[in-house]
Amino acid sequence: MRIVIIADSVDLQDAGIHFYTRNMIEALQTYTNYEVICIRHGRRHDIQFENDVRVKPLLPFINKDPLRIFWSVPRAIRKLKPDYVIEPAHFGPFNLPGHIKRITIIHDLTPIKFPQWHKLLSAKLQKLFLPSLMRHAYKVIVNSENTLTDLHHFYPVTKQKAVCIYPGVNPFFFSSETKTTAQKQSYFLSTGTIEPRKNLQKLLTAYTMFRRSHTKYYKLIIVGGKGWKTEDFFVQLKSHPFRDDIELRGYVADTELKELYANATAFVYPSLYEGFGFPVVEAMVCGAPCIVSRISSLPELGGDAVIYFNPYSAGELSEKMKLVASSPDLQKELTNKGFEQVRKFSWSKFAARFDGEIIHPSNP
Repeated sequence: MRIVIIADSVDLQDAGIHFYTRNMIEALQTYTNYEVICIRHGRRHDIQFENDVRVKPLLPFINKDPLRIFWSVPRAIRKLKPDYVIEPAHFGPFNLPGHIKRITIIHDLTPIKFPQWHKLLSAKLQKLFLPSLMRHAYKVIVNSENTLTDLHHFYPVTKQKAVCIYPGVNPFFFSSETKTTAQKQSYFLSTGTIEPRKNLQKLLTAYTMFRRSHTKYYKLIIVGGKGWKTEDFFVQLKSHPFRDDIELRGYVADTELKELYANATAFVYPSLYEGFGFPVVEAMVCGAPCIVSRISSLPELGGDAVIYFNPYSAGELSEKMKLVASSPDLQKELTNKGFEQVRKFSWSKFAARFDGEIIHPSNP
């Protein structure tokens, strides 16, 4: 059984889909007997997989070279003669003969549901191509039941072919030292690309309210790169009354991120929509008490192991921050519940379900 994975996101991204693709590749190579071949962009050489095939762009001055997507990559795949091709980043695969089974992974449908949160061209391309991609897909994998519901609503053709398979957590975050809760330090942590969907402006407002009503000093640390449509966030940040106590760390190494999770008074995730929400499970793995939006897939992830709030209410978020900050016992309770909750999410379970639901389905 030969599976080709279009792994461009490993080379071209640094956020969620990048880590999803890397860990999925390693899981299928570790926990299955399939021959897994990765089509790579060729930009990064610090990450290597067994059976890498580099397909360089024909128009290197364009970030997403259309000639490569629609011609070079399909030509390379046809030469490899796979049984299945997986596209982990929504957009593809394209121009393949009918006997090759196409598997598309949909992480969320925000470009369709909330195009205002995305770059105009990206949203337009998704709206243009997704109907055809969904029709031609052999299977569609989604990360949550919430996204599965969205997919069926917008693309009813997927009702007989879409499967929810929970991803796992980056194995790096699982280690013995994260199982012992250290004395929490006085800061709140939030992670994710700075963009409208992450709702970080509401967090800035809630932090102002928290600081003005809480006697103890707490910092706010935000980890993640600068995305798109960030102007309003940075205007609000510049005039924030506690600006000196807010740190923007940008991207950080996994070792630093794990320490930040483990030592935070609480991890705060105010996102307005998530197809899955990797930072929440990473935070739980590392022992962070979590304060999370009560929206989209996040209750599915957090279960009863997190504190929820309405992401449109800065006041409610501020109250939840005060609640957790004021109670070490609640922090320990959330930490212990989090360790139990994350047992649901592992890449070995992903590989087993991939085999059972995609390659050897009982009702194909």
